[in-house]
Amino acid sequence: MPRSQAVVAALLLASTAPSVATAFCSYRGELYAKTTLQQEFTDARWVVHAKVVAADDHRSNGGSDWTIYHLEILDTFKGRGEARMDLFTFRDSGGFYLDKGAIHDLGGEYLLFLNPLAIGRQSPQAARGATEVNYACGQSKPWRDVSAPERAELGSSPR
Repeated sequence: MPRSQAVVAALLLASTAPSVATAFCSYRGELYAKTTLQQEFTDARWVVHAKVVAADDHRSNGGSDWTIYHLEILDTFKGRGEARMDLFTFRDSGGFYLDKGAIHDLGGEYLLFLNPLAIGRQSPQAARGATEVNYACGQSKPWRDVSAPERAELGSSPR
């Protein structure tokens, strides 16, 4: 097959392949949107200051790799106060990782805007009951990166 035909065939195949909504950062249909603390506070069911206490990695041959982080909740800014929660993420370009480089950030503290995990065809059974970050490229971040004005805004937000 000539090179130009191969390129056209590859483009056609790519355009018909199923898309994975979590494989990139999209917020309300906008790629790489810049969100505000208030936008994500409104969107999330839970807003928490949490510490990573453990992590379980799941590798797949031909499927999607994923991780469940086990969290100790240090403070709750929105939602019912729970002592522990689990956070699920696929290990792809749309994932939100609680890692330091190549290792899990055990003991690391984070500000997290969380929602119940939307269980679908691609979500593993083991993730039932877990949460996911509202927007992987948004306001969730290491606690050390939360500014004093952001902390004040979180403290004054209605719970």
